[in-house]
Amino acid sequence: MKKIWAFFVIFLICVCGMRAYFRLTDDFRIANITYNLPYKPEWDAKPDQNLSTILQQPFSYIGKGSQSYAFSSADGRYVLKFFKYKHLRPHWLVEMLSPLPYFKDYQRKQLRRKARKLDHLFAGYHLAWESLRDESGLLFVHLNQTQGLYPKAIVIDKIGLKRTIDLDNVVFIVQRKAKTTRAVIDELLAKGDTSTAQLRIRQILQLYASEYQRGIYDMDHGVMHNTGFVGDKPIHLDIGKLTQDPRISDPNLYRPDIQKVGLRIAAWLEINHPEHRDAMLRDLDLALHELFGV
Repeated sequence: MKKIWAFFVIFLICVCGMRAYFRLTDDFRIANITYNLPYKPEWDAKPDQNLSTILQQPFSYIGKGSQSYAFSSADGRYVLKFFKYKHLRPHWLVEMLSPLPYFKDYQRKQLRRKARKLDHLFAGYHLAWESLRDESGLLFVHLNQTQGLYPKAIVIDKIGLKRTIDLDNVVFIVQRKAKTTRAVIDELLAKGDTSTAQLRIRQILQLYASEYQRGIYDMDHGVMHNTGFVGDKPIHLDIGKLTQDPRISDPNLYRPDIQKVGLRIAAWLEINHPEHRDAMLRDLDLALHELFGV
């Protein structure tokens, strides 16, 4: 009985230790951003001429999303993002059990499913690079592994540890650093500047409309955190779910989607700034009507 209790205590300590580690570090590890992928020439990109200079400075951890870890440059002007493969490759347990008949078949299905998900994600970033570079603040996308082309990056993780990352060996993107739309609107409404807040929301609606008119749409409608501003310029921050379909350029087809974006903005305003709700929602409705010439 003592051995059982001892085992249980050790197990509990290990579980608590792992949870504490994940919370402290966000589970940022080199292994989680490294994955050997097949070379695809259609994903090659020519870097910005200033890229090497940008990457010579250290980058400090600022957070993670569902798809990537993000680091801010020392000069505060750029963001370096690394892809998280934790949910984009087969689970280690499936790999370990793959020699068994049932798990071999399951592994094949999982590999195909993960590969499709990864292809779709990379296609979104490549689409942004090719067609929305300015609107997404993209300076570079590195989707294929390379050799000897890029410097080693110095990053400082969440707990302050300095790490050196071989950029040739990992997928990464470089974007201009922006404030999220929710942060921008929060700041403006905290000062009572409703007119500029209304302008910023109109700019975001125009950003979406310009993308739809080119047959590009975002399947993730998290507008308040997926978009932002570099100064007074609106950009699309999270571009992994961008998709191209020429049919969406028809206003009759993209109108419901922009109205959905408007509803997301309205819901956020209702919760976070009820004191400015009426003025903001009136202008939001007006902006949507003007956008479609109604």
